[in-house]
Amino acid sequence: MLEAFTHDPSPSMTFGVDRLAQLPGDVAALAGPAARVLIVTDGGLMATGLPTEVAERLRDAGHFVELFSDVRSDPSAASIDAAAARVRAISADLIIGLGGGSPLDVAKLAACVAVADIPAEGYAVMARPLPDKPIKKILIPTTSGTGAEMTRTSVYGIGEGRKVWAWGPTLKADLSILDPMVTRGLPAPLTAATGLDALVHAIEACTHRRATPVVEGMALQAIRLMAGNLERVIAEPGDLEARGRVALGSAIAGVAIDACGTGIAHAFGHALGTLAHVHHGRAVALAMRVALPWACAARPDLYAPVALALGVDPRGTADERELAMAGASRFEALLRAVGLPVSLAGDGLGETDVARLVTITVAIENKPMVESNTVQPTDEDLVALARAILTAV
Repeated sequence: MLEAFTHDPSPSMTFGVDRLAQLPGDVAALAGPAARVLIVTDGGLMATGLPTEVAERLRDAGHFVELFSDVRSDPSAASIDAAAARVRAISADLIIGLGGGSPLDVAKLAACVAVADIPAEGYAVMARPLPDKPIKKILIPTTSGTGAEMTRTSVYGIGEGRKVWAWGPTLKADLSILDPMVTRGLPAPLTAATGLDALVHAIEACTHRRATPVVEGMALQAIRLMAGNLERVIAEPGDLEARGRVALGSAIAGVAIDACGTGIAHAFGHALGTLAHVHHGRAVALAMRVALPWACAARPDLYAPVALALGVDPRGTADERELAMAGASRFEALLRAVGLPVSLAGDGLGETDVARLVTITVAIENKPMVESNTVQPTDEDLVALARAILTAV
């Protein structure tokens, strides 16, 4: 018997090649014909000229626009508070998050912090509810990976690099815009890392303790889209068809994890980010590379559909367990095919960090992800998985 469940509506999302050209009208529809807008982006994207181009397009349409680019990878609570301060200073009617997961996460939480007197750190790990009426926000991802444009979560750092999250329905976008044109300039290493992040989202969602038939359907489709097009995007950066499919896969995976959450690969991945600022997409992919065969061995029934979605031909496997394990091998083959660095030695990590990695993985901010994993690790499993992540070559 299926258990009862509720699937909350996703943010409004629109997709199309050159869809960004319609942004002035989107802003007017949400905030009026002469809106005051803060664009949240980062320094790397500023160097491409895209945020300035977007700002000028909005100004030409009669909107007031200011740019905020003090955002780095693994953004800090201080960056969110600074963006919120600019929202107040210019009396912004709307925030646009433009960039990868970091600017989107900053924009989402800044829209809430700006209407309250509590700083970003006060919302870490759901310490208190988020404000009810945030500033309106439009999210425009320039990467295909985090799915942040479709989720009600913001991930950020507090203290000495501790990676935490805020969660609540008011973090949802009022509109998310997917335009494969804006991802064309993303370097191959970042295309690979962010794409694998989305793939891990989808795998963890459809095998999650709280997965529903709706989540499973979305997540398996996201796996097909990512696994079938990621290598193609890296080999042919100008292929807008493949880029569009990867962008949709990322967004759909975002809807899936928003409905149920992530699992152990994300717990380890966040811990790697805390330990050594390992890029999030790379970190979760390296964790999934190790966790997937471990989980497949325990629950081949759960992971056989994942293998099929990854593109494994079932005619070449003898039974469900072999099919599931072939899926784990396919994931590793894809990881290596797109050139993701597997060794963490260059990040200053190795076997001597096993205990620290395990400790952070089960810390309060990451433990819910471990506990949500359908296959539950023993203490010995956690140590073995951590060692395998840290000593990979």
